[in-house]
Amino acid sequence: MGMSLEAVQVSRRHLRPKQDKLCSSQSVLSCGIHCDSGSSKRQLETWGWLGESMGNSQSTNLVPLPPRQPDGMRVVILEPNAENRGLLQRGLDELPGFHLVGESVTWDECISLLDIHLPELLITRTTSAAPNSAEFVSETVFPVVVGLRTKDCREALDCAFETVDIPLDPGSLRAAMERARTEIYRRKLDELSELLQRYMNFSRGIQRYLTSVRIEDRRTPEIPAEHVMFMAADGNYVRVHTQANVYELRETMSGMTAKLDPAQFARVHRSFIVNRTHVRSVLRKDGTAICVLTNGAEIPVGPNYRAEVNSFETLVSCAGNT
Repeated sequence: MGMSLEAVQVSRRHLRPKQDKLCSSQSVLSCGIHCDSGSSKRQLETWGWLGESMGNSQSTNLVPLPPRQPDGMRVVILEPNAENRGLLQRGLDELPGFHLVGESVTWDECISLLDIHLPELLITRTTSAAPNSAEFVSETVFPVVVGLRTKDCREALDCAFETVDIPLDPGSLRAAMERARTEIYRRKLDELSELLQRYMNFSRGIQRYLTSVRIEDRRTPEIPAEHVMFMAADGNYVRVHTQANVYELRETMSGMTAKLDPAQFARVHRSFIVNRTHVRSVLRKDGTAICVLTNGAEIPVGPNYRAEVNSFETLVSCAGNT
């Protein structure tokens, strides 16, 4: 069915205001990264609100992509004097591993750069930082702060790791930057150590061993690990023995041993794995050992696996005394 010219014109007039509103919102979003809007959190909240306001029928959250972070330690400068900024930039260019990502002349501009680039190092005039700058910087591990102090203001910045006097001396600046580099590495190492510790704590709670054995059988796809009495090698297969049945799965004994909890299962022979809870007794005769299971099955103990049997005998002895 065709549409009349008048209907098309009406539709275009109806859609034009929404199109203008969308383009206007996108323009604000495109320049939002350059605007002084406080912190990243406030920027995201503002952009999210703009996205939600672009249509009544569907909410759209538009978030700009973060800038590509350069290699090396990112540096932001807060210095109102252009000549000093030039000296700092040339000094950074001569030092390997530092990359200047932004310059500012006011604290508000500096805050925006910190939120955008997340630098490891902030070089700031002590008199330009806000009164609450120490509180702001202390909330995160980075940036490390190097203060710039003039002769008429000898007071150091509370949050500054290092302080350099103005007029800038290239040698003093270089020495301060190297000390700052060492501090950055130290803090990064602390972060990595903490992250590794968190991972180790987390990984302890992850189930590393099988709680059930998956069988290629439609009637019994899985067998709870506690129902397995022992396993026996059969060529390229492993035969899984329970109280009532025997199942077969394609696996090696070494592969199966690695997947089972050693506190519950033990390999006692190159061809046998037993469930510790099903060992009733251990028989020794003429230098050989045999594990007797609760169903009466006798599993030979290999010469290289005698050490495992010692724990079985302790377990059986304790069970007999209860």
